[in-house]
Amino acid sequence: MNELLNWLQQQKGSLRTYVEFQDRALALRADAPEQAALLRLLADLAGRFVEAYDRQPLSAEIAARALDQLTDFLGKAANGSAADPAGRIALLNEIGASELA
Repeated sequence: MNELLNWLQQQKGSLRTYVEFQDRALALRADAPEQAALLRLLADLAGRFVEAYDRQPLSAEIAARALDQLTDFLGKAANGSAADPAGRIALLNEIGASELA
């Protein structure tokens, strides 16, 4: 999870970032099955963002805000902010109800 977070923090937020993030998150599920639900939700969130802006102009402001949101979600998961069951469910629900924008 930390490796994925470190990679994401190095990105600029182009649509390619979200496509690659989606691929990396889905691949990571095999190595971290205890994080499978979280990784699936994050991958789906990135995928919906790509679909929303496919062949559309993506402003630097929107790209930066979306990257900040995705990084924040992943940071909460990686840094143990949601280590207890209630915190984990709250984070999953927050991600599940979110859209990057």
